[in-house]
Parts: sequence; structure tokens; C-alpha cells
Amino acid sequence: MIREIYFFLRHGPATMKRKREMGAVEFKKYLAKKMDADGFAELRFNLVGDLEGDILEIGAGTGATFTYYGKKANVTAIEPDDEYRRAALEEVPNAKAGIKVISGTGENLPFDDSSFDAVSASTVLCSVMSLSKTLEEFKRVLRPGGKIRLLEHVCSEHWFAGPAMDLFNPIWRQINQSGCNCNRRTVEEVKKAGFLIQSLGKYKIYSKAVPAAFPLRLIKGER
Repeated sequence: MIREIYFFLRHGPATMKRKREMGAVEFKKYLAKKMDADGFAELRFNLVGDLEGDILEIGAGTGATFTYYGKKANVTAIEPDDEYRRAALEEVPNAKAGIKVISGTGENLPFDDSSFDAVSASTVLCSVMSLSKTLEEFKRVLRPGGKIRLLEHVCSEHWFAGPAMDLFNPIWRQINQSGCNCNRRTVEEVKKAGFLIQSLGKYKIYSKAVPAAFPLRLIKGER
């Protein structure tokens, strides 16, 4: 934990300064490129590269995941922010998959039951208003046996770091100003929602662009 604190204190101020100077959309694009260069590219491909059929992506942001889908994926991406959604639309021509981008939130998906073969989300569930409601919606719109793919940062499992992240979370929300929580127990919530977890990858990436080196989990499961 000492290393993580040092890393954040060393690189965090420059990141926050860059965010103020660039604006939300350009900063989000910058982060995606830097994160991919620092190791996220491999994780994103592992997350969605093999998915086929009708796919729902939650919180598309500026479309950073689009190019990692394969040709057999038909993706519906939802994004509540108008500016991010316009930026995501610009990435659609660069993707191999068929992709459409619409407005929506994870807690209230505008789709019928059993509409999708898979649902994916990448660093999104940290900031949804209700994680449990969002996972309920995932389960509702998935077809029987449908896949869930999540790449999310989570609360540490360490006996000291975990409670420390709980205490730090209100400060973290003030720092990031985007509703991001650092202490979500996403793996536990996925299990509680009734999904079967088939594999769980554990990672930590130290990136100067995103100096908060929280524990990462790549969750693959099914309904």
C-alpha cells in the first residue's frame, strides 16, 4: 500500500492538472490511449475479443473498447453522457464489429428481457448509482446462459488496505469528481446477483496517466 500511495502522490497532481486543461472528453481519450499502452489493451482484448452475437456494452465512454470486439459481435453500447456519446460514435468506423451507440444507464436498461448474448463493462461499475440494481438489469436482459464480462477496479482484499479504502472513498470521490468509488466489492456483488463466475483474473497496473493503482479484476461469468 505504501508503493500505491507514493505513486499517487508523485503522479496524481500532474494528472489532475492535465484533466483541467484538456476538458472531460479529450482527457478521457488521452487516458484510454495511455492506459492501453500501459497494459489495458491486453486486458480489453481478453475481456471482449472472443464475444459473438448480440452484445450490450454498458458505459461506452468515448468508445475505447470498440476496436477490441471481433467481427462476429453485434454491439449495442449505451452511454448516458451526451459528449462522451458523440465521441464514441466517432470510433464506430474503426471497429470490426457492428456497433450502435445509444443513450441509457445501467440501472434502467431500455431493452426487453433476454435480449443479449453477453453484457460487458469496463471500469464502469465503480460509478453506477446502484451496483446491485445494475447487475439485476444485466441478468434480466441476458439470455439463458448469456455471458457477463467485467473489467473493474475493486476494494482491496488486504486486511488493512480494504478498510483504509473504505475510509478514503469520500475523499477519492471529491478528487475524481466523476462519481467513482474505490471500495466496491464487485466480485462479491456479482456472485450475490446469481451469476456463475467462470474465471477471475487479478491485476494491478501502475500507469502515470491513472496513478490510482487500485486492484483490478477481470470477471468472466454467465447467467
